[in-house]
Amino acid sequence: MTDISVVGLGDMGSALARALLDNNYSVTVWNRTTDKAEPLTAAGAILAGSAIEAIDASPVTITCVTSHDRTIQLVEDISTSLKGKTIIELSTGGITEAETLTQLLSEKGADWLLGTISAYPSGVGKDETVLLMVGKQQVWERWEKHIKSLGGSSVCVGEKATMLPTLFAALFTTRQGFMFGMIYGALACKKAGIPLETFARQVPISMGVMPSYHQYFSDTVADGRFESSEATMATYAAALDDVLSTFEALGASSELPRLFSEITHKGINAGLSEKALTALIELLGETD
Repeated sequence: MTDISVVGLGDMGSALARALLDNNYSVTVWNRTTDKAEPLTAAGAILAGSAIEAIDASPVTITCVTSHDRTIQLVEDISTSLKGKTIIELSTGGITEAETLTQLLSEKGADWLLGTISAYPSGVGKDETVLLMVGKQQVWERWEKHIKSLGGSSVCVGEKATMLPTLFAALFTTRQGFMFGMIYGALACKKAGIPLETFARQVPISMGVMPSYHQYFSDTVADGRFESSEATMATYAAALDDVLSTFEALGASSELPRLFSEITHKGINAGLSEKALTALIELLGETD
């Protein structure tokens, strides 16, 4: 019997197994193609002959395969009870798949945690790396030490399976908002003849305001206090109108700034002009 098993040895799964070995855990590994296990077995891991054998080898197993659907298939192939076992699922998937998987694990007698890794494989094992986990508090506490060896700032944020894909979607949307903002900004600069190298150099300088943006968000949203704000929705609307007119004058693709402007004016039309821009959260929530 080993301390922990890892099923799925892609770049991330291999990084997880390596970090566990570095923290002196005995580790069983399995992957559909055994060549990916060779560096790990050379470092002391034990290679299982199948996913089921890997799960049998340890009280807790990390699954890091292509998706929740793939993990569901693995679990469905197990004909026996998983009573006494814990599955820590670090694959990806949506709400429906997360609910299906956790229900299946519970039916088979297993405890479970679902998690997402807020880092590239190179970040696994670092103190600042975060694994966001959901699951029963007692299950989290039982395996917290193991998980924090993979990311020292890892936290459990709730017990419902649906919370994890929702939080992932929310955080990914936030990050991609930044990415698509840069893409559209580059389009405007290209139309105006501004070298993209110049734009790229200015992005981190401009993004120096991000801490104040986050503070603005936290100060208004956490307690629903949208009344007092240094920058009102009307202020943002005026700036967004200028941005949109610039994109249109340049003949640059303007879908993103137009969306920002239209949503903000929706708030203005609802009588929120003197509220914080973040009051749109409540307005949009009412109209969904």
